Amino acid sequence: MKRWRGWLLWGMLFWLMASLWPMKAGVVYADQTEGAITFVSDEKIEGWATAPGSGNGQGNSIRYFMIRIQPKEQSGTAVSYRAEAVETPADRNGEKKYTFSLDMRENWPSAPGTRETYQITVDAYRVLGNGKEDVYFSFPQTPYQYTRQTEASTAKLDFSLSFSQPEYAKPPNGNAEGRLDVTLIPQGAVSSPVRPPIDVVFVFDVSGSMTWEKLSSAKTALRSAVDYFKAHSHPNDRFALIPFSDSVRDIVPFGDQPNVAAQLEKIRTVGDSLTAGGGTNYSAALSLAQSYFNDPVRKKYVIFLTDGMPTTLNATETITYREVERILWFYYYTGEKITAPLPLTYELYTNGTAGIRFTDKRGFSRLFTSDGWDYVNDADVPLGRSDYPFRYGSIEKKIRSHAISVAKALGLNNITLYSIGFGDNDEVDMDYLRSLSATAGGEARQGTAQNLTALFQQFSQLATTPAVTGTIRIPLSSFGGNVAVAENGQVWLDENKQNAYISFSIPYEVGKPAPAPITIPVSVSFKQKGTYTLTAELTYRDVYGQLQPPIAKSATISIVVKVHSLTFGNYEQTMNVGQMQTIPVTIEPSDATNPTLAWTSSDPNVASVDQNGTVTALKPGTVTITVRATDGGNSSASAVIKVIDPYVALTGMAFRNPVIYMNPGDRLEVAEQIRFIPENATDKTLRSVTSSDSRFVDVVQENGRWYLEAVDVGYAYVTATANARTPDGRPIQASVWVFVQPREDEGGSGSSGGRW
Repeated sequence: MKRWRGWLLWGMLFWLMASLWPMKAGVVYADQTEGAITFVSDEKIEGWATAPGSGNGQGNSIRYFMIRIQPKEQSGTAVSYRAEAVETPADRNGEKKYTFSLDMRENWPSAPGTRETYQITVDAYRVLGNGKEDVYFSFPQTPYQYTRQTEASTAKLDFSLSFSQPEYAKPPNGNAEGRLDVTLIPQGAVSSPVRPPIDVVFVFDVSGSMTWEKLSSAKTALRSAVDYFKAHSHPNDRFALIPFSDSVRDIVPFGDQPNVAAQLEKIRTVGDSLTAGGGTNYSAALSLAQSYFNDPVRKKYVIFLTDGMPTTLNATETITYREVERILWFYYYTGEKITAPLPLTYELYTNGTAGIRFTDKRGFSRLFTSDGWDYVNDADVPLGRSDYPFRYGSIEKKIRSHAISVAKALGLNNITLYSIGFGDNDEVDMDYLRSLSATAGGEARQGTAQNLTALFQQFSQLATTPAVTGTIRIPLSSFGGNVAVAENGQVWLDENKQNAYISFSIPYEVGKPAPAPITIPVSVSFKQKGTYTLTAELTYRDVYGQLQPPIAKSATISIVVKVHSLTFGNYEQTMNVGQMQTIPVTIEPSDATNPTLAWTSSDPNVASVDQNGTVTALKPGTVTITVRATDGGNSSASAVIKVIDPYVALTGMAFRNPVIYMNPGDRLEVAEQIRFIPENATDKTLRSVTSSDSRFVDVVQENGRWYLEAVDVGYAYVTATANARTPDGRPIQASVWVFVQPREDEGGSGSSGGRW
């Protein structure tokens, strides 16, 4: 009984405690740690982890993660990187979730070979109450495995942009000519062979100028290239063959055969069967080749063989022609002129004439020739002239320019053009072929029957050699036509001349240092003075064909108008000692950037000159006054000035009259009564004038001048002394009797009072 009551008591106590304990409905407690790696690439590793909660979001916290990475087959080479834990909102159970993202660019452990499998595990860290960091848990239980292509190449590219000098001078009535140096700077190295898939198109000239001997050599060279690529192919390589004359024919496009070996064998078979005939249409063949390249990542190459110059072009353009009609077996003009865009064929002939072929609106085959004839269905119109004038040279230029435009398109699409001119200098214009190839980042070589196979081998090897390829673009549109770039093969312009381009392909040798820097000079002209900043943008693909981030560089140049000439105006060629004059000077042109002038005197003791051109004569002699422009243009002007001493010594003086008569109250200036000897004496000033009797004749000095005043009837002896002296120091004087007479109306009688 006691035992039963004891159990009852304990049961009631338990019920009471349970009824007082707070409970929440619908709560499920999280009590497990979990984590997962969700994404791995060459660029980053991402994942998440959870920490148990208490239903209120107050569970354990994860502070950060340590991601450990180790090559699978190597021990002791693991690396660890810390990634901060980013908390997401707690779920309804209070469970905390954390995510992480680790940037792996340039952080993967090094490994030999070209591929490596890495094992990845993650430690989640928490901070305990005492502040100590502690590994909370690790995941996944089985390490995550990731296989990646390891770097067989550190090859990359930089460049610099600079002008050849800090400023250029704009000449009169001309443009300032300068040089912008673009220097490509290869960096890094290729440590082991890098062989991504490539696209190669053989463009093969089979025009009529290809003789049997030449064609036989060309076929042999093509076979050698096929053999090379068979031995060095990648399963995903693509090859094509485009034979051409005045049009393309017998082509072998990409994917014609099920695999690379069969495709190359098809190219060999078709190449062996080719025959020669027709004109030479570079544009049609190269344009078709460009259309084949549809994968931007692949390395793309055209190996171009020609034995002649371009002679044919197909283009749709507007033409004006005289309409014809057929009467019996003859063709006559209807009197109408038709202007319409039509497919045209431009042709160059061996007799030195050119032609334009087209089919008119009535379906007649027409041929205009550069000597003026009009042919309809290969028959001439009686007395017919085309009235559509053109010259051989203009058609030749059009054909060549169009081929260059196609090469520009190749370059813009990262397609490298390697050309072989199979013939002598009379048969092949190698300068033109080099320009064509350089425009598309490649090169051209002159081929002979002896070296043709070797050239094909060399270009084939270049196609399989690791290389960085790309373009540099220099925008010009912002300068309003004041900046122009000259094309030179390596440097070319788009159709509107708003952008200059440089295409390039830089091969790397496996196991060798980076190639030497390559400088491409760009000829730039400027129409107006001022300060210009040119910017260039480099875009390129690395040896794997991966597009790299663009790089931009700028260079600033000052275009100045220098002083071209200095011309003196009127000035005194003879100056007296003590005299000053400012020499006027005209600067040409008036808008010179720096009009500052520098003045000098050949003998500052004779005459000095200040920087305003003011000359001061100091002593007798001859001096050259020179003015020079300070802008470095070396313009100058000179003036020869003679300085003389004008002093004429006074040797004597005398009063003009032996006696001077005055009336009381009269006033006379003494200097006017004196004759100076000589008359042109420099110093005619008087030092003093005295009167023997001031009661009758008084002497007064006012403002540096001497005057006689008649005071009263009587007489006095007046003596004037000059300021100058004789060479021996004696005074120079003149004397005169001055009589003061009474005025006539005062009468003359009576005693003089002793005044006479």
